[in-house]
Amino acid sequence: MMTLDLKSDQPAAAVSPAPPVRAARPEPLGVPAEPAFPKDRTKALAVGLAIAMACAILGLWELAVTREWVSTIVLPAPEEVAVAVYQGLVAGKVTWWGDIWTTLSETVMGFACGVTVALVLGALFAYVPVLRMAAYPFVVFLQTFPKIAIAPVLVAWLGYGLLPKVVIGALLAFFPVFANTVAGLSQINSDEVRLMRSFGATRWQELRFLRLPNALPYIFAAMDVAVVVSLLGVIVGEFVGSEQGLGYRIQARTGFGDMASVYAVLFILGCIGTGLHQLMRLLKSLVIFQE
Repeated sequence: MMTLDLKSDQPAAAVSPAPPVRAARPEPLGVPAEPAFPKDRTKALAVGLAIAMACAILGLWELAVTREWVSTIVLPAPEEVAVAVYQGLVAGKVTWWGDIWTTLSETVMGFACGVTVALVLGALFAYVPVLRMAAYPFVVFLQTFPKIAIAPVLVAWLGYGLLPKVVIGALLAFFPVFANTVAGLSQINSDEVRLMRSFGATRWQELRFLRLPNALPYIFAAMDVAVVVSLLGVIVGEFVGSEQGLGYRIQARTGFGDMASVYAVLFILGCIGTGLHQLMRLLKSLVIFQE
């Protein structure tokens, strides 16, 4: 298109319009950014790092023994511990499988009893605020008692059999599950509660579809801790008075100065604790599908 310049009476050059400026396209909401590392690569890196840390610990352990930085009476060589584990599980005159079964059964029974009582009382405290306000200080007061210190009293009351170890394990497992059950069942959005009640939901339906799904992450987090502390309580009970179990085996081997066997039993206890932890994780993944 030609334009006329009135001063010069000469046609001026045509001016083309500027191209339209396009706005930047916004990113869609709710779409997470790509991770810096793929999940498989991160998992492989974590496994490799864990193996490297284990090798470093074993190497430092072996170096401390060979250079005599630590006496072998206190810290035996890693190969001696490995031999003790093999003899205790496979080739020894008296294997430790009976002790493993005793400690594991006491731990499972104590954990199951403690968790059951904690869930029932936690539900009552969550649904009855008056009961929670009246009795919760007594529960906290009882929890402050050192369970490890009263183990000799429990053995004196209940004898040297299975029962005192189960009671100690149950007492240690009770409070974390109880406290998290009360928190998970109580910390509910009031609008959601009013909505369910406006639709005529019963107390059972409110528990089943609202309170329990909200409390499950709390409960499983506490159970993960409770199963390990229950194992520790059982071991302490076996220290105080027992004729069988891994705690009794530690006491007996320490009396003979067999530190390699002591470390071997500690290694087995670590494996049992790790297995119980992984079992809790598996149970959580089966129950809480979204996680």
